[in-house]
Amino acid sequence: MKVIPVLVLGGLVMAGCTPNYFNQGNSTRALLITGVNSGNVLTSDVRQSTNVCPDSVVVRVENHAKNPNAPAAGFRDDIVIERYEVRYFRSDGRGVEGVDVPYSISGNLAFEVIGESDGALPIEVVRRQAKLEPPLSQLVNNGGAFIVTMFAEITLHARTTTGVATNSATGRLQIDFADFVGTDTTCPISQ
Repeated sequence: MKVIPVLVLGGLVMAGCTPNYFNQGNSTRALLITGVNSGNVLTSDVRQSTNVCPDSVVVRVENHAKNPNAPAAGFRDDIVIERYEVRYFRSDGRGVEGVDVPYSISGNLAFEVIGESDGALPIEVVRRQAKLEPPLSQLVNNGGAFIVTMFAEITLHARTTTGVATNSATGRLQIDFADFVGTDTTCPISQ
């Protein structure tokens, strides 16, 4: 009769292996972030000549069924990303907003991802005003530090086209901030 304890233990182990996105939201769809800035570090210039420019990156997203055996439901399988949040942190544990890292930001979106497909979503991860406030403003003209490395945690929130909430999806990006003394007189065009 050692079969029952093994089955119970096996069931508990399997329950612990459920991905977080499976338990969030009421949707039958799962939103995934599968790439941020193609896996590259973002080099952020706090000032370009006389301009202060925002920084955007491309976030690769995918829309999949939580149950891969479920029948396709047409447009009901599509999801719309409605909102994003960006939170900054550092590996040294310092994290006071406006002192050690920029203030967290959020914004609204309207980006559709068709069922069982992917998309490339541009997200502004560093706004202009963040470069005009501490700690980033302290990098201008090499004031204080020469370069600061931070991480941006990007979280996306979505609903299906029928209005059912999906899971939130999170991806991270390394950003190296400095005053690189750029000579461009205009900001780069967002992706």
